[in-house]
Amino acid sequence: METASGALVNFNFSTCSYEKNLEGAFTILAENGAVKIGGQYLNTIEYQQIEGHVIPDIHIQAKANDYGKYQGSMSNHDQMIQNVIQTLRGEASIMTSAAEGHEVVRIIESMYASVLLD
Repeated sequence: METASGALVNFNFSTCSYEKNLEGAFTILAENGAVKIGGQYLNTIEYQQIEGHVIPDIHIQAKANDYGKYQGSMSNHDQMIQNVIQTLRGEASIMTSAAEGHEVVRIIESMYASVLLD
């Protein structure tokens, strides 16, 4: 995609990781710098460099969010799907609401709407 200012934007998403969280990353590659936030739970600053700026080494390795039934910030879709199945069978109560699911879709749609499509 290309923004109104001519910047190129690329989004890649996947929720199809078998049995565990794979790496997630936000990487910004710009004309005069780059930043990458990654790690299994998007909890690590892996790289940062901006032309003309001295950036101190920041090695943040935050712990995964702990929700009791699972840990992490992303890619626990297998457990969420299992919860939906158990809820439909009357074996559990739902872990998330329709409003929370709608908000995720709204954020993704906003990301796409913020750039001009070719």
